[in-house]
Amino acid sequence: MIATRAAALGLIAAGLSLGVPATRTAAQGARITDPTSVVLIVNRDSNDIAFMDIASKKIVGKVFLGNNVNPHMAMMSHDGRWVVTGGTRANKAYIIDVANVRLAKTIPVDLAPEHLAFTPDGRFYYQGNPDGDTISVIDMASLTEIKRITGLAEPLNITFTPDGSKAYIGNYGAHWVGVIDARRHELLKKIQVGQVPGVSRLDPEKYLGEIKGVSNASISNDGRYIYAADGDLAIVAVIDTRDDKVVKTIRVGPDPWRAFMSHDGRHAVTANNGDETISIIDTRTNSVAATLEAGPDMTGVNFAAGKAFVVSATSGFVYVYDMRSLRPAGRIKIGTNIQLETATTDTADEKLYLASSTDNSIYVIDARTHGVERVTNVGLYPWGTHIMDSKDNYCH
Repeated sequence: MIATRAAALGLIAAGLSLGVPATRTAAQGARITDPTSVVLIVNRDSNDIAFMDIASKKIVGKVFLGNNVNPHMAMMSHDGRWVVTGGTRANKAYIIDVANVRLAKTIPVDLAPEHLAFTPDGRFYYQGNPDGDTISVIDMASLTEIKRITGLAEPLNITFTPDGSKAYIGNYGAHWVGVIDARRHELLKKIQVGQVPGVSRLDPEKYLGEIKGVSNASISNDGRYIYAADGDLAIVAVIDTRDDKVVKTIRVGPDPWRAFMSHDGRHAVTANNGDETISIIDTRTNSVAATLEAGPDMTGVNFAAGKAFVVSATSGFVYVYDMRSLRPAGRIKIGTNIQLETATTDTADEKLYLASSTDNSIYVIDARTHGVERVTNVGLYPWGTHIMDSKDNYCH
């Protein structure tokens, strides 16, 4: 990861010691009549989920989750009825009633719940618990945990096939992708993405004590292939979802964070933090079409207006690339001495909503003009954003 979980928790503790009071309640009488009209903001240190109106850029409601929760990622259900999030420090899942902007249910899960996903039919919500090496299966009809899937290794992200029959799990603490039967909620298979160096196999405690494995299993638009980047092995494994086998291994730059799929499905982009480059993979040939210079500590890639926008967390810049020519298209300076996190793109592919944690702001980037507008005081330590039906909803 960009920072170890221990370091992140250290920052959390530091933030909480400042004595800044958290916003505890939603605005009196706040209601959301159109769930597509808001941006969700995950405020880690004020322990809340904020709702920002897209048109006015005003915070129209906040839901306080409790003390020492530290939400990590939020997602809206396909019908817009619910928002779900996991509290890293609370070991709980939280269900928010969107229309009434209120906390509807708190569900105990496993250790350090972070990344999550809904099944395509919206019936279940899978909550990854990386420190517990499990996934909690939440039934959205009863709002209860009905099963806990074991046998994983620091599961970070969950990707469902379009038909909802299987889920692919990125295991950051291993070099394999887990395949889950999403109807029985059982781990079916472990797909090794590449060969681990021989010396590491001899003494894994010494050489792989801090594994940087697979953070995400990214899926092609047609659901046929999975692209799994492995941080230690500096590869992207291409997995055929029909028989769950690796059909090709693509060499990319060192320490790739994950493969981000372009909206037209023609390219996958890896952010290679080991050498501050990006690799652009042509998904028709499954080969690297371009390797371009980027920035340090990259947390995410968004696509809009025919471009890729790469977030460089510690530099204060977003790097831009033309996805037609596969060449650099400039960089956008967001600020100085700030920490950028992740962004979501609106459904029109025109604007990005980027969380900036250290100045408690959201930056709205115009994808065509590269103009930037700052929205201040959205909450303490905004960690990420989410827009219903966006193709760029992800977390770090």
